[in-house]
Amino acid sequence: MLEILFILLPLAFYSGWRTAYKKKRSSQTVGAEVSPRFVQGINFLLNEEPDKALDVFLETPSLDAQAAETFLALGKMFRNRGEVNRALRLHQHLVARPDLTNAQRQTAMLALGEDFFAAGLLDRAESVFNELLKTYPKNTAACIPLRRIYEQLHEWEKALALTEYSVTDKTERIQLMAHYLCEQVEELLAKNQLFQVDEKLKKALNIYPQSARVQTLLAELALARGERAAALKYFRQALTYDQRLLNSLVKRLLTVFTQPVELQQLYEVVSTEYRRKPDSKMLPALASIAQAIGQGGSLSPIMHQHLQHELGNVQTLACVARYLTTEANSTHTLAELSLALGRLSSTLPPFQCAHCGYKLHEYVWRCPACHHWDSVQSQ
Repeated sequence: MLEILFILLPLAFYSGWRTAYKKKRSSQTVGAEVSPRFVQGINFLLNEEPDKALDVFLETPSLDAQAAETFLALGKMFRNRGEVNRALRLHQHLVARPDLTNAQRQTAMLALGEDFFAAGLLDRAESVFNELLKTYPKNTAACIPLRRIYEQLHEWEKALALTEYSVTDKTERIQLMAHYLCEQVEELLAKNQLFQVDEKLKKALNIYPQSARVQTLLAELALARGERAAALKYFRQALTYDQRLLNSLVKRLLTVFTQPVELQQLYEVVSTEYRRKPDSKMLPALASIAQAIGQGGSLSPIMHQHLQHELGNVQTLACVARYLTTEANSTHTLAELSLALGRLSSTLPPFQCAHCGYKLHEYVWRCPACHHWDSVQSQ
């Protein structure tokens, strides 16, 4: 509770000064009440009795700007400490007070919505933020948390509508808009509503032409229409925009393209991309495709090169060791290394969020921990 004390001490000093000032002006009643009650509230906090302290603070007969700011800071601290019920109680009280200025009321409503969001009461949070936007249309601060709510609820059209007002950076804005459209596309693809899929993808492509996700979904649309050559072209373009996708797409690619000619084309696509921008993280996928067409041995020089000069990640090392055990000069030690690395590789999540470090077993476009888009990558 010491951190709360540091917030309230300036207010206590301020209240004492205010009391002395009001005495000189023959208005000592309210001022005399403020300082002792805040001291009493601080004592309750120091004695780890926050509910009694809240009772004292909330009975304050009048609020000035300093007191309102302190209450808001105290409520935010309660929320950050996980004491959401206390934060809700404090902010609900502030919103209900008739003596707040417009600016103070807007800040209190925003804090109340954040409390409901932290408590998982998304409908209540949505209601507060919408009321804030309705009452104070120029206050766009509520757009950001409201957009986060719509992301949680998968209401992508509403999230899309708020992006223009809640994201000032142009690059981030177009990325978000493309992702929201792609989320709708995936839902429509699951329902086989191909005409609507086509319309959404045209919008997404117009907004963000360099989106690897849009290219991937264009490939899926082409597959749904039986246009396999076009699908391979879109997959190739997606890999050009973002090599990270290869390890997450390889199973899908090998499932879809099963004909010898298609597999050879797929191998040429991936090997060309590897030569354009060599990355050891591509080796497992490249090796899987090479093995599917019976050319696994052709990768030995590349394997040796990476083994000697670049460690890569665990998955890459396991792949290299596995393929090198087939060579004539392989040793028992290398076979053991392959088995050990294979066991280790199977226990480790292959993907990780670059923003928060959250590890995942499957590739997703939006990190479930920190909710950042395009932050998941191969380890």
